Formats: sequence, C-alpha cells, structure tokens
Amino acid sequence: MKRTFPLSLITLVCAASAFADAKFEAVVAKDEDTKPTTTFAADIPQVMAFFHSTGTSKGDKIRGVWIAEDVGNAAPANTKIDEATITMDKDDASGGFKLSAPTKGWPVGKYKVEIYDGDGLATTVKFTIKAGKSEKKDAADDESSED
Repeated sequence: MKRTFPLSLITLVCAASAFADAKFEAVVAKDEDTKPTTTFAADIPQVMAFFHSTGTSKGDKIRGVWIAEDVGNAAPANTKIDEATITMDKDDASGGFKLSAPTKGWPVGKYKVEIYDGDGLATTVKFTIKAGKSEKKDAADDESSED
C-alpha cells in the first residue's frame, strides 16, 4: 500500500505535466478563405475561430466558448453566446468553431472566443464588431467604377 500512493502521485504529476505542455495557436476570420483579423463589419454572416494544437492527443475534448464581452445595451457584459465541443481525431490536431450572426445582426462591440482543452483554458482570441458594411467587390462594382 505504501508504494501505491507515491506511484499514483507520480502518475498524476506526469499527466498534469503532459497537459501543461499542450499549446494552442488560434485566430478568427470571417471564413476559411480569408485572412485572419480581429475587426469585422456588423454585416458579416459569421465569425470563425481556427486553432492548431501541439501536445494534444487523439480523443481530447476541445471546447470553444463565444462570449460578448461588451456590446452595450444589447446584452450584459461577458454574456456567453454559444459553445461547442469537438473531439480531436488525432494528436496535434487543428480545428475550428463557427458562430453565425444573430437574427437581428451583430451588436457592435467587443467579443472573444475562449478555447479549452478539457477543463483548462488553452487560449483566448478577442475581436471587435464595428458598425458598417464589409468590403464586397464583384464584377458589377468593377464595371460601374470604369464608367
């Protein structure tokens, strides 16, 4: 019995040490085809958070929590908007979370997405929604500017 406790303690320390070694890099963008940014126009249809991890293992549960930090009178400060959990399908995996625009549109303000590895906060990405429209270039815009 006396040997079991130290071995259990060593196992716990090693497991905690392995968890502490996990590293996450994360960014936000309007979709998978655009450059990451931290500022979005209020008319975007969604915000996506992408992450890459090292030191994680297949089967780890990664959770993304979307929070409205400060959106004025639209919601109380630090209101949780949504969350989702994914299970890693391999070691050192990448993934993402998507938050669609609210039915009445994005309230202008400050937001963040917190990414958790299990119960531990791995990283946070902050972003801002500003009043205005996204830049949209299409053929019709290009033709009208040539006139």
